[in-house]
Amino acid sequence: MNNEKTLNSTQQWISPEIIEQRSYVNGDWVSMEETGNFLHDPNTGEIRQPKRATRESDVNTALDSARDFFVNASEDQVPLNLRAEIIEAVAVELDARQYDIALQDSINMGGTITTSKIIASALGNRVRGPVRDALELGEHIELGEPGRPVTMFRKPIGPALIVGPWNAPTFTVVGKVAAAFMAGCPVILKPSENAPSGCQIFSELLANEIEKRNIQPGYFQLIQGNSSIGEILTSDPRIEAVSFTGGVSAGRKVAQAAGKNLNVMQMELGSYNPVIVRKDADITFAAKSIVEGTTRLNGQWCEAPGKIFVESSIHDSFVDAMRQELNLLRVGHSLDPETQVGPIAFERQLKSLQRELERLVSLGGKLISTETMPDLNGWFLAPGMVIGTDALEATEELFGPLVTIHKFKDDAEAVNLANAPQTGLDAFVYSQDLEEAIAIGAQIRAGEVRINGTFMSDLAEGSHQSFWGNSGIGGHSPQYGVRFFLGDRVVGVDRTDFVL
Repeated sequence: MNNEKTLNSTQQWISPEIIEQRSYVNGDWVSMEETGNFLHDPNTGEIRQPKRATRESDVNTALDSARDFFVNASEDQVPLNLRAEIIEAVAVELDARQYDIALQDSINMGGTITTSKIIASALGNRVRGPVRDALELGEHIELGEPGRPVTMFRKPIGPALIVGPWNAPTFTVVGKVAAAFMAGCPVILKPSENAPSGCQIFSELLANEIEKRNIQPGYFQLIQGNSSIGEILTSDPRIEAVSFTGGVSAGRKVAQAAGKNLNVMQMELGSYNPVIVRKDADITFAAKSIVEGTTRLNGQWCEAPGKIFVESSIHDSFVDAMRQELNLLRVGHSLDPETQVGPIAFERQLKSLQRELERLVSLGGKLISTETMPDLNGWFLAPGMVIGTDALEATEELFGPLVTIHKFKDDAEAVNLANAPQTGLDAFVYSQDLEEAIAIGAQIRAGEVRINGTFMSDLAEGSHQSFWGNSGIGGHSPQYGVRFFLGDRVVGVDRTDFVL
């Protein structure tokens, strides 16, 4: 359905086609049970389709199938070159279906179609990366010497579970699935129940390429449902590796469940990302940059600026600059190419944000927000800022187009505030003195500290982000890609030249 016409004759935005939710279990597509809840169009609040979940009996079949594949088939049936062939074929299909996926992700989580298209355009290369990494790693390394061979084999660690988020849902999971797949691990994917559609398209593409090659069932499976289905998967001893992306509270539950089986874990969670605006900062530039970062994906991305610390002498000028930038924003339907900020993904998330705003205002905060909002009945929240609250009272990550703003008197206090709990993923420093800004950034406990910017891409080639504090376990470095899903096994002839 590569058709970018999204307007009808009355200039109403057309909702994308409904993608049927199915599970892929042991080589078969199976129907699922309705949960009694629904996926909605966040622009209008209208129901799009019922949410469905995989039957528990099918979940158990999937776990058995993954384990059986790992024990009996992984290395014999799917050598490294065949894995690469499959993922490269999927990459081509992802390139061809990128607009379809962008539409589904946009309607699932409310992100603007403009941003969703940019993200979807990277999906093909997102899965090609693990192919390159796996081929470079190889399957073994020779460590021995003449007459005494010793080999370190790189083996798939076991059945791997990938649990995806509802924000940037397809982009997040495709790279993780490809990494586990290229390592040779049987993969079970569980997308978010709130954003399954793009992941459904990806899963169908991957399953099709696997089936073309008559590979034993169980190498890749798709399981869908809510947190109860996730709990079954994460606590099951047949799973050996867990990669989770989501909120901190859900992450804690996953870690506790997986920890009982001593699984290896990679977890990317939330963070109330701090920003330091020094008195020598370009105020206009800083405000524009921060608003861009705060409203990207409607603020529904884990690395968005959250808590802004501004040197006292420029506080009022900075707030004025922020107000001007907020009022330039065009808030509207997520499928409108002119929209800069769309709706919140689902009603529960909107209500959570509204409750937190009410709490901050009750503590003396003042909400300053965008003045013009669309005439739509969806889950819209005016992009804005809360000023006047104590930084210690602003403890909850605002996963939406909102920031809190707080004063500081000197750099030492700013760093201390930035290193408060609930941080650790990203941080930002604005200053025209780059040497001082970098020195300050080096003191902040975060995996990535950006100076004078809020872009989404890596700062530089090789700038692999790690997760500090409660923002997660692991990071984005190569050791958490294909390497994460591989175990080392050293086999060789023992030494005979000395005796202990």
